Amino acid sequence: MNILTGLAATLVLAGTLDTAAEPARPLVPVFNAATIDARCDGELEKLRAQKAAMERTRGAGRILAEWNRLSIAFGDFVNPVYLLANVHPDQGARDAAQRCVEKLIPFETELFQSERLHARVKALAPRDLVDKVYRGELLDSFEDSGVALPPGKRARAKALRDEIESLALKYQKNVNEDRTTVAIAPEEAQGMPQSWIDARKRDEQGRLIVTLDYPTYLPFLENAVNEDARRRVWTAKLQEGGAVNLELLDRVLQLRHEMVQLYGLPDYATFALRRRMAQTPAAVNDFLASVKKAVDEVEARELEELRADKAALLGRPLAEVKLNRWDVAFHQERVRRSRFNVDQEALRAYFPTEASIRYALTLAEMLYGIRFVEREVPRWHPDVRYFDVREAGANGKPGEFIGGVYLDLYPREGKYNHAAAFPVRAVSTLAQRTPISVLVTNFDRRGLNHDELETLLHEFGHVLHGVLSKTRYADLGGTSVKRDFVEAPSQMFEEWARREEPLALFAKLCPACPRLSKEQVEQLRAARRFGNGIRYARQWQYAAYDMRLHTGAPKPALATWIEVERASRLDHVEGTMLPASFGHLVGGYAAGYYGYMWSEVLALDMLSGFGGKLLNAEAGRRYRKAILALGGEKPPHALVEAFLGRAPSSGAFYAEITGQRR
Repeated sequence: MNILTGLAATLVLAGTLDTAAEPARPLVPVFNAATIDARCDGELEKLRAQKAAMERTRGAGRILAEWNRLSIAFGDFVNPVYLLANVHPDQGARDAAQRCVEKLIPFETELFQSERLHARVKALAPRDLVDKVYRGELLDSFEDSGVALPPGKRARAKALRDEIESLALKYQKNVNEDRTTVAIAPEEAQGMPQSWIDARKRDEQGRLIVTLDYPTYLPFLENAVNEDARRRVWTAKLQEGGAVNLELLDRVLQLRHEMVQLYGLPDYATFALRRRMAQTPAAVNDFLASVKKAVDEVEARELEELRADKAALLGRPLAEVKLNRWDVAFHQERVRRSRFNVDQEALRAYFPTEASIRYALTLAEMLYGIRFVEREVPRWHPDVRYFDVREAGANGKPGEFIGGVYLDLYPREGKYNHAAAFPVRAVSTLAQRTPISVLVTNFDRRGLNHDELETLLHEFGHVLHGVLSKTRYADLGGTSVKRDFVEAPSQMFEEWARREEPLALFAKLCPACPRLSKEQVEQLRAARRFGNGIRYARQWQYAAYDMRLHTGAPKPALATWIEVERASRLDHVEGTMLPASFGHLVGGYAAGYYGYMWSEVLALDMLSGFGGKLLNAEAGRRYRKAILALGGEKPPHALVEAFLGRAPSSGAFYAEITGQRR
């Protein structure tokens, strides 16, 4: 039960009746600013009263069930409020939600610093493996919160944790609400689709206003011929969050380091990794070294091919041409179009947004034996959609209610500006609770390119992990797994955007759409492989930077990033400040960004369980039962081994990152 490292985490809420015979379904409450302000203090008082009642009980008793109820009560208010802080269209409501979450932050540390509750959990004799796992997770959280520290150090640990969480909220809000735009002359939009140009606002001088949301920014970087315009837009994106966020990040790093000193540990990486699959910084650094070794030559070759393409475009000798960071996406797309006949913008006709959403839903229905039923419910913005998730009945029609899914797909001012799944209501079979997950993205309304289709399936993989979980306790449900495993189910689901068999479903979902032939799908996959060296070298940079920040004494965030980038082939661009918008550094991925690649090892290996047939419903049902349903009730390696029937292998991952996986 962690506000930020699990946030996106867990909810009860207002319900509506579907029919007279059906109980009220849980829904996300659409609070306004006044409601949030009015309820916040009272909800905190209720939580503290519940905690006090638990503390008055002697002995272990039914402490896990009691804790489950408290965790649910906490999540039922804080998680929808946190969601609204990121998606509510009204600035006042976002501000009120932010204030409320900051007020609620201290309760978690209060809870885990309770000596009486710690004693009750410690005294419990687990009745089975699930209780043993949950008890262990709680004891780890007690230890991490400082319950065993002397009173003075314990108080300091709480103050540090509370300030870190508060600063992280401020940091993300600054990114979400950065309204930077770039004005470009109409002629600087050469290469852009007319639909993109028509969608732009203009200033008083007739210049096009380029915003930094992904449906606007990425197509421009990939298609705009004018290099200087690309440079200005790319630079603006790499300044999101601003200098104030660099100050916040530096403060967070200092506070984390001070906190771990209270525990007698050398640095935050050691503190965080002892709770993850990797366990030690040495294991992470060894893994990252193997990644760098694997992709280094591939990246060098690919960058040289892009430089050659730039030289050909400019009609200049190769020796006189420098490839810049704002050139990479543009020349990758040129090479993909010329070499593989793949045009990302043209693919939007193949993957209309509505058909793409139906594709994700249909895949889940076929693989996991479920049905999605769209309903009209109260929501925070007219664009938002809601679906009941139900078991498929014997006749194939919707049966037993499982949970709910919200889709908030399109960009708007002040909204969370990346893509994420917010699991805002946790499942608990003990409490007979059904889950809710919210998908938040920033897609183009016209259609998705192939990268965006992968993003949709990735984030929908997180959504499915949340709503198909069947765990006893709320804190073990869905994505409440080890941080370096949490991405595996979502990364695995990306594969359904890459294979002919499942992609053929678009012919039924959108009969009027052009259809990809077998040869085109293979070209799409070949085009995707081109650039793997560049992509994974950049992932290595992010992960190595994260580890450098959190290993040893605190280091200035921007200066350290500049050192990392300057050691790379494309160097650092003066004036850019990626750490100001690198939200993972202040959230749950601190000393954990390596987890994206670590979990991909397992993700790509788990694909073998489908036997090369991605619409294999029998394998899908096994996967649902062995991986998705169990959440954090078993260690990740045990889950994967149970599904595959063998120990995991890293072969598919290294073939992927070097562009050799077929």
